Amino acid sequence: MDLIGTGLRRFLSSTKLPPFKPRFPWIGGDLQTLRNSFVATPPSLAPCERILAPIDVGAINVAVNHPEDSAALNRALVLVHGLGGGEDSSYMVSAARTFLSYGYSVYRMSYRGVGPSAETSEAPYSAGLTSDLRAVLRRVGKHAPESTIYLMGFSLGGQLSLRMLGEGDVPENAVGAVTACVTISAPLDLATSQKKLERRRNHFYSRYVVNNMKNDFAGLIHPRVKVAPEEMTSVWDFDQHIIAPAFGFRDAADYYARASCFPLVSRIDIPTLALHSADDPWIPVEDYRRAAWPENTPAGAAITPSGGHVGFHAIGSKRPWHEHAALEFFARCTDRK
Repeated sequence: MDLIGTGLRRFLSSTKLPPFKPRFPWIGGDLQTLRNSFVATPPSLAPCERILAPIDVGAINVAVNHPEDSAALNRALVLVHGLGGGEDSSYMVSAARTFLSYGYSVYRMSYRGVGPSAETSEAPYSAGLTSDLRAVLRRVGKHAPESTIYLMGFSLGGQLSLRMLGEGDVPENAVGAVTACVTISAPLDLATSQKKLERRRNHFYSRYVVNNMKNDFAGLIHPRVKVAPEEMTSVWDFDQHIIAPAFGFRDAADYYARASCFPLVSRIDIPTLALHSADDPWIPVEDYRRAAWPENTPAGAAITPSGGHVGFHAIGSKRPWHEHAALEFFARCTDRK
C-alpha cells in the first residue's frame, strides 16, 4: 500500500492499516467493482428515526440508526453516498451495520431530490453542493450534541466531503464540526474522472450510472434546464445540459473546473484518509499521486494495488476492507485527541 502525504505517513507511523488482499473470485478491478451488484444487497436498515436538515430548497432527509448497546460511545458517523446511489446502497448499509456494531450512531444522508429527500427537496444535486453536507453536519451536531462526529464519503460523496473540508470545515468546536474523514474511491478531478468513466471499455459502467441519474432526475422541472433527463445518454450530457445550467456554470467544463476537490485538498486541516485502488476502472489513480496533499496535516491518500471502485472485498472478512481501515483510522484519531 502506498501512502501519499507527509502528514499522513507521520500520523500512521505507529498504526498500520490492515493490508488489503483481494478475495477469490473477486480478482481484478472490474470484478471487485461488480461484486457489489452480483451479490445480494444486505437487508435494508429500518431507521430508528429520521431527521431533516434545512437547505435552501427544503430539507435533506437523514436516516438515523443507533447501536443496541445503551452504553454508546458518543460517536456519530455521517455516511454520504455516491452518484446514482442512496441511503440503502449496499456499501452504505454495510458500513452502517459495521459501525453500529462498534458503538457508533450512524446518519445516512440522501442528496436533495433523491430517495426520502425527494419528499422534502428538489433535484438536481451536484458534486460541488457542499452547503447541503454542511447543513446535515449542523443538524447532526444539534441532534447529538455530546457526540464526536466522523465523516465517510463514497465515490461522489467522497468528492463532496473532500471539497467541503478543503473549503474550510465549520469552525472548531462549533456545532457539526468533523473530527476525522475517510473517503473511498472519490473522484478528485471531475474532468479526468468523467473521461475515464466514459471510455469505450467502460460502456457498461457508464450506462449503469446514466440510468441511475435518469431515475434521480425523473420529472425534473427547472427554469434553466431546457432538456429532459430521459434524453441524456452520457454523464457528460447530464453535466452539460442539466447540472451546469441548474447551478449557474457556463458548461460541463466550467462545472468540472469549479466543483472539483482537486485544487483544495492541500487546505484540508483535519485528519483525512482518502482510500483508492490503483485498478479502479472509474477514477484515475494518477490524480491521487499528483494531488498536493497537505504537508503538516495528517491528510492524504492510501493507494492499494487492487480493490476496484468502492470494492475492497478482502480475504478473511465478509466486510469490505475499507470499513476495517476506517475503523482503525477513526480510532487513531480519537486516541490523538
